[in-house]
Amino acid sequence: MDYTAAVEIGCFFATGIGGIFAYLWRRSQAQLDSTIDTHGSQLKSLDAELAAYKLHVAETYVTSNELSKAIDALNRAIDAVFGKLDRIEDKLDKKADK
Repeated sequence: MDYTAAVEIGCFFATGIGGIFAYLWRRSQAQLDSTIDTHGSQLKSLDAELAAYKLHVAETYVTSNELSKAIDALNRAIDAVFGKLDRIEDKLDKKADK
């Protein structure tokens, strides 16, 4: 029995299936490249937005050092007010005793 015709037909189908797989592989690689390019451009735009936000935060919001200095100044002012109130109270107590 001669299997040459069967082998040729088998090789023909194998070549066709290989061609289909090669086409699908190239197509998926092209889609992957397109997706990578799209994500790359989106990442660049996100980097620009993040840089703009960081600049906004640096210009607008106070740093922790400045905040602690302001709170310390406020605490000193409140202590001074309470000190003056204590002196006034002492003077009033002394005056009431006379």
